[in-house]
Amino acid sequence: MRRQLLASCLLLAAALPASADTVLQKARAMSKDGPLYTFDMDVRDGADQFRMTVDPSQPKGQRVTDMTPALASLKGDAAKKAERLQARTEGDIWCSGFTENIPADAKRTSETAKTATFSFTPLPGKDDGQMGDAFKHLKGTAIIDKATGGILSYEMSSPKAFKPAAVAKVDRFSLKATCKAAPDGRTHVETFALDLKGSALMKPFEQSETRRVSNLTAIAQSGFGTP
Repeated sequence: MRRQLLASCLLLAAALPASADTVLQKARAMSKDGPLYTFDMDVRDGADQFRMTVDPSQPKGQRVTDMTPALASLKGDAAKKAERLQARTEGDIWCSGFTENIPADAKRTSETAKTATFSFTPLPGKDDGQMGDAFKHLKGTAIIDKATGGILSYEMSSPKAFKPAAVAKVDRFSLKATCKAAPDGRTHVETFALDLKGSALMKPFEQSETRRVSNLTAIAQSGFGTP
């Protein structure tokens, strides 16, 4: 009996991930449910600057409820950017979403009494589509709160230039996000910075953008099933 029990335990241990880090497990176990918040988002790309108020309880495509400067006052590229922001902003600011990019074998490279830092090759997310092949060229880093499992910061960058497709080349890529606890304890993106430079179809492209989220205000619950 004891021999059979020992064999069963060994088989169970062999089936577990080799690097089933408890802090990573806690991060993945964090609830993604909670109250909805309106918030302000400042967007800057070097050429233009916008401030939006976002209400994620509204239908998709209508969640930007206010924008400064007003779309009607803009022309050219600035107007096109504002239109894209209004159409594509969904209001998902939760840092727990980064866990889908962190593999189970991420290495804990350093820690303090309160946080653990992990390094890894990021996994593509479910919505990354054809860009998923680019992730193998990137290096990822995440800092996670040991007590809560909340992600405190997340970063992906390219150590060197790479070709995500035969007709495209990325010379520089960096994505950095810092996170802050919302009133209910979940961590949300507070600052986001993207830096991208490369070429596609022999045409150069460059993008640099920063975003800052502030003024979270809980939306009053109403109706059956309201989050």
